[in-house]
Amino acid sequence: MKKLIGNAIEKVNNGMSALLTRTKASVSNEKGVSTIEWVGLAAVIVALMFTVAGAMDGQGEGLAGAIVGKISEMIQSINSGN
Repeated sequence: MKKLIGNAIEKVNNGMSALLTRTKASVSNEKGVSTIEWVGLAAVIVALMFTVAGAMDGQGEGLAGAIVGKISEMIQSINSGN
């Protein structure tokens, strides 16, 4: 009887040790966390862009033209080698 109880306790102890080891391994595994953070950042940026666009409501045409003009100037200067 003592041997039977001893075996049962040993099996439970081994099972708990294995469970602890697996739990520690899965908690320390952070694969994919970086991707989730980048997706969250992108979502915040898109939401901010929609908020700003909604607040401007037609007033951003001059700003958009200025931005496109500056980008075009930069591309032209790169293409011309200056």
